[in-house]
Parts: sequence; structure tokens; C-alpha cells
Amino acid sequence: MAQPFDIRPFQPADLPAMQEIRRLAFEPVFQSFRDIVGEEIGKRAFADADAEQSQLLETLCGTGSVHQVFVATIGDEVVGFVTYSLDEKKQIGEIGLNAMHPEHAGQGIGAAMYEFVLERMKSAGMKVATVGTGGDPSHAPARRAYEKVGFGPSIPSVYLYRLLF
Repeated sequence: MAQPFDIRPFQPADLPAMQEIRRLAFEPVFQSFRDIVGEEIGKRAFADADAEQSQLLETLCGTGSVHQVFVATIGDEVVGFVTYSLDEKKQIGEIGLNAMHPEHAGQGIGAAMYEFVLERMKSAGMKVATVGTGGDPSHAPARRAYEKVGFGPSIPSVYLYRLLF
């Protein structure tokens, strides 16, 4: 049975825990990418993936960011986070970088974070919500979580790689 959890606004002191969650959640994703494209391409195309994503999270949480950031907590422990942005002109909300600690994945907390954000988008007058994710096997749990809260239809996107030597 899942433990009771809360969803609250991000606080700067949460960032180290969020970075660790991000690292743990995306480490298998980045490895999957390297496995798919092979060693030669992977070591070039994804060499800085973790550092780039770490910087992205810092930017999303930084002063002056237009992104909203929330964390899921069990007691005092941050176990997940979600970011989102609003385009008021187009009335579109977009879920951005988000992750669950692997030890707490599959308990419905991620879906609850998405539902929370979707309600906030709706309250802000958004008419459409979007989220982007990978189509590779490592993103299957994310796709299931998004579909669980009603996302779909999807437009597939493909990245192709080629060695040049």
C-alpha cells in the first residue's frame, strides 16, 4: 500500500533531493539511449546528457523562471517533482521535466502529481495540456503514467543518428 504523500510548491532547499531523484530516474534512460544508438554514437551524443539535464533543472527552479515547480513528499522526504509552464495566449499548459524516485515509482504518486498540475492548468484557463516523452522502452513507464491521467493522442517523433567516419 502506498504511503500518504503531499504535493507542495518547490522550495530552494529541495533542489539537492530533486537532483538526486532526477539522476536516479534518468540514469537508466540515458543508458538505454546509449544502448540503442551504440557505443560510438552514444559516447558523443549523450556524453553530457546528465549534466545538461541537471542544469535544466537548476534553470527551471531558478529565480525568474516562468516554470511552476512542485514536489511530492512523504513526511519530510521529497520523492518526486514536476515542472510545468503556461502559454496564456495559446491557452496551452505543458508539463516539463519531472521524475519520481525509483523506490516510490508505480505507487500512483506520479499520476497524482500530473492530476494536480492539470487542475492548476485548468484553473489558470488553459484549454489544452501537453507533455513530451520518449518512445523508447525506457520511457514506457512515463507513457503509461501520462495515459493513466488521460493524455493522448500522441504524435510520434523520431531522432536518427549516423556516424560520419
